[in-house]
Amino acid sequence: MSSSVPCAADAASDEAGASIASPFGDKAIAFSICSAQNLAWFTLHPLEEQSLGEAVSLKRRSDFRVGRAAARRALEGVGFPVLTPVLRGENREPLWPLGIVGSIAHSGGYGIAAAAWQRDVPAIGVDIQEIEERYTDELIARFADPDEFDWVRSDPSKQTERAVRLFSAKESVFKALYPLRRVWFGFDVAHLAPGRDENSFRAAVRLPAVSSSVIELDVGITLFRNYVISGAVLVTPLAPAGSC
Repeated sequence: MSSSVPCAADAASDEAGASIASPFGDKAIAFSICSAQNLAWFTLHPLEEQSLGEAVSLKRRSDFRVGRAAARRALEGVGFPVLTPVLRGENREPLWPLGIVGSIAHSGGYGIAAAAWQRDVPAIGVDIQEIEERYTDELIARFADPDEFDWVRSDPSKQTERAVRLFSAKESVFKALYPLRRVWFGFDVAHLAPGRDENSFRAAVRLPAVSSSVIELDVGITLFRNYVISGAVLVTPLAPAGSC
């Protein structure tokens, strides 16, 4: 398993960090989860404050802060040598230090992040989603292809959780790939095949603007309280778009 980095100086008192498994199976990837209720130790870097700006809601500020706290712990987890801000790009994507790949997500007062050295891992993405009874057939059909839709609905007792697993996995796939070419794409270009234990997927993405071949990613799933957490890893480097 990859390293899972708690967010409190005293991990035993940290409800978020002490009991969760990383969704990644690669030891080169550091994963961290933080709670907005336990950030007395953390202060945003001045450049992160500047990146956030002043005209933001309290919720957005809280989400940003807990996400950056998790990012800082993830950077520490891979041994990044200096305190470096994680700024925002024009589409609010995190801008990681040179030589680092990473991803941030937040939901319900929790922030998660993953980081790795680019020489070890080409791309990663993370996502966190609450398990809630809002996943109607109509909603599932918006992000699931026919095979995925049939899998989600094949066991009524697991339908909601499967829908959340699939949606979160697709989010993490997008977040892994987007920074590589800055290309937006819909969930319909990614097909996910579930693993036997339903705690993993193999993603196949067809995106000619990004790669001339099928892009494959491994996606791990872990559960925390009433949340699904996913982590996607690019399996092989991208083939140049338009190449034979």
